[in-house]
Amino acid sequence: MRLSRRGFTLIELLVGGAVGSVVLLGISLTFMSQARQYQTHASRRAIQSNARQAMSFLSRHLRTAGYGVNPDRAILAYDSFNAATGTPQSGYPDAIAVHSRDLLFRRDVTAAASNVLTVSTPVARLDRGQILLVLCRGASGVSTTQHHAFVTVGQRVVNDTNIPLDTTDPSSAPNSPMAMPGRLFHEQSRLETHTCYDSAQVVKVNRAAFYVAAFDDGPGANGQRTPYLMMHQGTDLNNDTEINEADAVPIAEGIEQLQLAYILNSVVNATPRLIGVNEATTPEHYGEEWQTMVPANVTGTDWYMRWTPPETIPPGFNDPREADSPVNIRQVRVTLVSRSSVPDPQHTGDNLMMPNEGALIGGIVPWRQLENLSVTGPTANTHDFTPQARGYYRVILREAMTPKNIQLNSQFIATTEAGG
Repeated sequence: MRLSRRGFTLIELLVGGAVGSVVLLGISLTFMSQARQYQTHASRRAIQSNARQAMSFLSRHLRTAGYGVNPDRAILAYDSFNAATGTPQSGYPDAIAVHSRDLLFRRDVTAAASNVLTVSTPVARLDRGQILLVLCRGASGVSTTQHHAFVTVGQRVVNDTNIPLDTTDPSSAPNSPMAMPGRLFHEQSRLETHTCYDSAQVVKVNRAAFYVAAFDDGPGANGQRTPYLMMHQGTDLNNDTEINEADAVPIAEGIEQLQLAYILNSVVNATPRLIGVNEATTPEHYGEEWQTMVPANVTGTDWYMRWTPPETIPPGFNDPREADSPVNIRQVRVTLVSRSSVPDPQHTGDNLMMPNEGALIGGIVPWRQLENLSVTGPTANTHDFTPQARGYYRVILREAMTPKNIQLNSQFIATTEAGG
């Protein structure tokens, strides 16, 4: 037998190499395509999860807003809040602060002054900035506007019966979702107006303020900033004697926009009104300014509880439900925009502003899913919170919550034993 010693020619090697390269290229392209699709779907799932997490957290707090507190301080809304400067600025997300009474905390007051409360049993812990509500026990000679007082803790209390109060003048108190409670919770001067406060009851009011802030992603991020939904309780959480943005905690990553609107009660068969938090009224709907929106010819802080049903309202008085007042809030409509953590260089970026909407047949303005958000000017497309382009995947989520506790008729003394 004769064995052949013939090998591969150069041409055969080149052809084989070319075929192998094409096969490997095809496999690589398929793998890369699959990996890209997986990453895209993973980003979509992540932003949907972040949006649901943020909405769930907001919903839980909004539905309890107003329990045991006056309607004028149940919900405070801030239009276009720039967390970096702490001021309103066009195009920025809205912010909201909600308040409700703690179900488990109660103490009996044994002495009250404008700078300190003394209670019957020690308090395990109260942080500076914690809101307290002091309730008189129906003493005679106390006006309906003075039978309770909202006050703020002045410094941290640990296992003590003396609670120092913040003595800031109400006119000097801040009006911000990332600071200590504002002027509506600095009524410490009331504590010296009647002796009933020396035998009153004190309960705790919880505050949850939500806003959106962007943070640098560290070295190598090429200037990329990630937005977060933040929650601030108005307290000195880190005990550094300051109440500021350092006391906030992140709730959900990638929340690029938070927009709010109110659906208000109407009279008889009128269509409920929908207003954004920057509706052009006087005064504007910003933070604590809600409390001034009372019809001019209805007097007293308890105007909203005087006449029910509406046909019993005396002639010459406006129906309070016609006013832009928080007591008339039927629902709070929340719109969230969640975006991917990192931009995709091969994606132009989702655009949720829909600039070419236009009007429909008959002049009907189409549904504006981002409420009153308006972003214009040369910096619109580079804004940290503009839901347009820049390579990000985005999802929009909307929900209307009904804070039924806002329709509080009067303050009430807690019946829980001892308290927490």
